[in-house]
Amino acid sequence: MSAAYVYLLAICANLAFSTSTIFFSYFSIKFSSFWINQAKVLIALICFSVATFATGVWVDVNLTVFTYLFLSGLIGLCLGDLMLFKAFPVLGPARTLVMFSFVPLILGIYSFFFFNQTFTFNQTLAVICMIICVFVFMLEKKGLSGSWGMKGFSFALLGILLDAGGIILTRESFEYQNELHSFQVNIIRCLGAMTGFILIRPKGYADFFKSTLTLKTREKLLLIGACICGTFISLSLYLTAVKHAHLGTLTSISITGPVWVSIIECIYYKKLPNFYLIAAFIFFLSGFYFMVNP
Repeated sequence: MSAAYVYLLAICANLAFSTSTIFFSYFSIKFSSFWINQAKVLIALICFSVATFATGVWVDVNLTVFTYLFLSGLIGLCLGDLMLFKAFPVLGPARTLVMFSFVPLILGIYSFFFFNQTFTFNQTLAVICMIICVFVFMLEKKGLSGSWGMKGFSFALLGILLDAGGIILTRESFEYQNELHSFQVNIIRCLGAMTGFILIRPKGYADFFKSTLTLKTREKLLLIGACICGTFISLSLYLTAVKHAHLGTLTSISITGPVWVSIIECIYYKKLPNFYLIAAFIFFLSGFYFMVNP
């Protein structure tokens, strides 16, 4: 699998998730971050189970791999996403996704010590370009609001740290058992996340189903569509990329989220791209060039 194809999968996964965050943010405000996270994990589990049954890609998983994946879901999909989604109502999707720019630094250090992965000069330039792209958006938001929104960014940062831990455990699982398919990997991760939700709030899913009945048909369709796009499709593509890619460089692609969400906002509000958006695109394209030419 070529590097360009792997990173293309990651970009598509990130765009799917980023688009869904607009609707995740809506439901986080309407109900809570806990509510929407329960929804996306439950729907994802159903989708991954159906996909695994239809394709027959399940292989036997040893106890070590199962434990890593279960903890990955508990740490990343449950605790990490709970913190991340708490930032959505405060910062909005674009500013929250900005925080993903710090994941390459965390995973890059881990990969250096445990996976013997090093950064080439071009890969280092790629990460720098991606991080500069993010800070262009941060400067724009600072100029508009006059505040960095530290409370929201603190939630987002904690979420990213936990999410990075989940990615690390997932990559460790692939190191142990390379034949794993992303469908079954995500089934185990979703089970870990659901276990976390039940431990945190035993009656959480009962309350979730009651409140779901109050939604209008359009809202139910938006919820299902967002969860399928932002979990099933996104995680399927992303974990396939995680299996093959250089971790630090791969996760730097996550900064496409703020760019993509900003584009959607431009279309929705019928405004032309401003200087900040154009500058961010220049750095993003430069970073992508360095990534696929290591």
